[in-house]
Amino acid sequence: MIQRIFSQKTAADIYTHSPKQIEEIQKTRWTHTVNISPVPEQYRYEFLGALLKQNFQRMVQGAKIGLFIFGITIFLLDVLNLPMTKMELQEETIPLRYVLYAILVVGYVVGTRLRLTDPNASIMGFFMWANLFRGSFSLIVYIMFYDLAKSGDNIAGAFGIFVGLMSMGLYSNLGYILIHTIANAAIFFGIMMATTTDGVVIFDSLFTGFSMLAIAGFSASILYKSFCQEFANKKQTEEEQQKALELNQQLSLANEEISRQMELLGEQSRSIEIANTMLQEQSIEVERERDRATMLLYNILPRTIADRLQSGEENIANHFENVTVLFADIVGFTQLSASRPAWDVVSLLNRIFSAFDIFSEQYNLEKIKTIGDAYMIVGGLPEPRDDHAEAVARMALEMLATVELLSKTLDAPIALRIGIHSGAVVAGVIGKKKFAYDLWGDTVNTASRMESHGEAGKIHVSEGVFTALQGKFAFEEREAMEIKGKGVMRTWFLINTKV
Repeated sequence: MIQRIFSQKTAADIYTHSPKQIEEIQKTRWTHTVNISPVPEQYRYEFLGALLKQNFQRMVQGAKIGLFIFGITIFLLDVLNLPMTKMELQEETIPLRYVLYAILVVGYVVGTRLRLTDPNASIMGFFMWANLFRGSFSLIVYIMFYDLAKSGDNIAGAFGIFVGLMSMGLYSNLGYILIHTIANAAIFFGIMMATTTDGVVIFDSLFTGFSMLAIAGFSASILYKSFCQEFANKKQTEEEQQKALELNQQLSLANEEISRQMELLGEQSRSIEIANTMLQEQSIEVERERDRATMLLYNILPRTIADRLQSGEENIANHFENVTVLFADIVGFTQLSASRPAWDVVSLLNRIFSAFDIFSEQYNLEKIKTIGDAYMIVGGLPEPRDDHAEAVARMALEMLATVELLSKTLDAPIALRIGIHSGAVVAGVIGKKKFAYDLWGDTVNTASRMESHGEAGKIHVSEGVFTALQGKFAFEEREAMEIKGKGVMRTWFLINTKV
């Protein structure tokens, strides 16, 4: 039972100290010089507080064991009156037995009332009470050993065992152990010298007693070193646990930060995705608007000219050495517009010019503009071609036939007068807000004169056109006539294609 109690692990309560208790230990002088190796120096006062509490705890445990042992002894000797030693000695030690039992009772009761877990309890109070208990208990036991030695009993073994038991409950540094061992050796020597004069007995008792005391001191030293190592291991474990806890906390914070960053990245990703979707939609819409604007520009300008304008070219002007220009005017349209509703007039004009636009695309000619009921196209630009005169002539025949058909179908008294001339022109884009692709030069003026000096329902061409198309189309020559600004000119009516 004794071995089980003294070998049990140190109670956790002894490691817990309040700041008040640590300060109390620091103020005690002897605590500054005690060797605490291998305990780190920063834990000196915490270690010494645990040591003092541990000694007090062992004192309470020892008192509890003593009560049990001496209770049985008193019951056997004083209640059952069993003769366990000399009757005279047994009777002489009755007061000592009861005093010793009373000390054990007081020590145990006081020890249990002084709680190690109380943060306001005095650490040095535990120390003083433990030493007071040991001192008073040891004094009575020393008197009993004196009585035994005086009666002739050999007390060397019993005395050594007693000191050993006391030392087993005492965790002390080497200096305290030496003092305790020397003091007990001196007491044992004094008892032996006072109770016997037999040299052999004295030598034998002293040798046995001192040997037992040396063993007790060595055991106490081992217990102290064991407690130091236990405390150092505990602190190392606590530090490692604290580091692990801090690392776990750092990892937890890092994981939380990573999770937060991931959430932010997710939100940013979703925002970017939404923004990209919006940008794509906007890009698609911009592309649609660009295509719409491009198509509108293609309707206003030749495709190649429009592309040059979109690429950033500002001043667009070109000279073309040989092109064919056509002017067409609807004869009778002014009178018709005065006699019919506006929507009817516009609808008719739209049908005529829409048909002309189809023909211009069919023959790959370039529509320049419309002015009122006049229509102007050109062949051979902006992309030069060798058959520009032929293409314009064929379209002129298509235009003439279309207007004749519409006049009969709609019962509208209208006819088409067309003039054609070939030659050099300058072409370019004018305007900043409303772009216009137009032609300039004598060729344009001559073509206009061909139209104005022509006849309704006929295609009036210049000599240059006749020369270019001779053999491919049928012509009817007119009498030479004075052309304003040009003088006398030979001209022809283009009748149809030559079979």
